[in-house]
Amino acid sequence: MEKNSTCLPKIGTGSLGVAEAQSTWSRMRVKNILNAKGYIVGRCIGSGSYSKVYQAVYRPVLLETGPGHAIALKLIDRRRTSKDYERLLPRETVAMLALNHPNIVSVMSIQEYGPFVCVFMDFCRCGDLLQYVQVRKRISERRSKLFFRQLVRAVQYMHDQGFCHRDIKCENVLLASQDYVKLTDFSFAKQCSEPKRGASELSTTYCGSIAYTAPEVLKGIPYDPKAHDMWSLGCVLFIMVTGTMPFDESNIAITIGHQERKQYGYPPGLKLNPAILDLIDRMIEPDVRSGYGDVGKGYESEESFYKAGPSWKYN
Repeated sequence: MEKNSTCLPKIGTGSLGVAEAQSTWSRMRVKNILNAKGYIVGRCIGSGSYSKVYQAVYRPVLLETGPGHAIALKLIDRRRTSKDYERLLPRETVAMLALNHPNIVSVMSIQEYGPFVCVFMDFCRCGDLLQYVQVRKRISERRSKLFFRQLVRAVQYMHDQGFCHRDIKCENVLLASQDYVKLTDFSFAKQCSEPKRGASELSTTYCGSIAYTAPEVLKGIPYDPKAHDMWSLGCVLFIMVTGTMPFDESNIAITIGHQERKQYGYPPGLKLNPAILDLIDRMIEPDVRSGYGDVGKGYESEESFYKAGPSWKYN
């Protein structure tokens, strides 16, 4: 399947009105249309407020036999979306189609059927990183380092292309295999700078989950979205090596207080490599001037962290 896209008009424009969309369109109708095009839609493997993700198989109509190509189908119902999501959806599709990296979930096609947007993308058969950590309680330093390096490469590639993710968390990291991760879900992605240029435009939109969100974002202060991505990566690393959340409060004011005082205690008795402790301390730094507000220095420190340990073999 080649990458392709369609424009994303507001519901009610074109030949299909809102009333007709609500009365005649359903997920089953879309599935039947896709089935005729060679897409066999299977079980639901994830869901959100506005969308469901299905395991699917693509088999060209002329190819009657064979296993087909395993894919994931994200089905977005625009009748249920908020105004904010509707505003962000075109950004998401632009980012998904523009990015091409081995550690980013690839989007092959985006199609529209009535009020539904269908996103066809890589199927990662081993679930998400949060599930992986929960089953194992925590991940070894060796494997955490393997996953983390792949994520940093993905984020650095995004930043080099002028995009920021703004919602990096364990649930948005998928495992294609036991040693191969991919970043996904670009709902809050934004083109924040020209490709290959370091400086990024400040953002004001609140994005992400509280547990992974930098203090300046929680405070509503204009923030560097690249630095926010780095903070979130630090939280992901913390979760992998400890099996716990660095900040696990639903109350924003309490969370900000913990962040500013750097109150992210490690589990009692857990011994970690000093290099990992130092890297986490630098990434989850509330003062962006001394932390990874300078994203370039962040990449350099992470590269030194990798080189200090054994040589790993990556994909």
